[in-house]
Amino acid sequence: MAFKDMIKDAASTAMSTAQDAAQAAMEHDRQQAKAQGGGGIMQGLMGNYSELPVEAIEQQYGMYLMQGERFATGFALLRDKILFTDRRIVFIDHQGATGKKTAVESIYLSSIIGVELETGGAGFDHAELTFTYITSHYYKAYDVKTASKRLDFPGGFNVQPLYALLEGYAYANVQRINA
Repeated sequence: MAFKDMIKDAASTAMSTAQDAAQAAMEHDRQQAKAQGGGGIMQGLMGNYSELPVEAIEQQYGMYLMQGERFATGFALLRDKILFTDRRIVFIDHQGATGKKTAVESIYLSSIIGVELETGGAGFDHAELTFTYITSHYYKAYDVKTASKRLDFPGGFNVQPLYALLEGYAYANVQRINA
């Protein structure tokens, strides 16, 4: 076989593999959208999180739990997930064409020190929930480092209970840290 033919075959094989991976990723996204309900993809395309059933979260992401930890709720943004446990917030970022490469980030509830909520009107309108947390290992450090995360929720999702929960943690954390 000539070198030119070998390159042509290799390119053809690579193209076929890429197409298969893209089709597998699209099928995975379709299955995720089905699990999220009819509006999941649309909400994801608009940058909004949609709520996931706890049973589905436990089945798919239970391996990320620490011993004795439990999921409280979770949300999906296309392939990415944000999962709330009784100890932390877990961000799951599926990367690449197939979504098999995964980045997992945790923010401990004990580090949250501020929460902001912005809605288009009543609590059931589109909402942006931003929380600030301490990234330093020592919360009482002289030079405390912080970061913020913003979450967008669609209209129809009542974000106020989540806001109240995070605000409760923030208040208790600030009181504890400054005591």
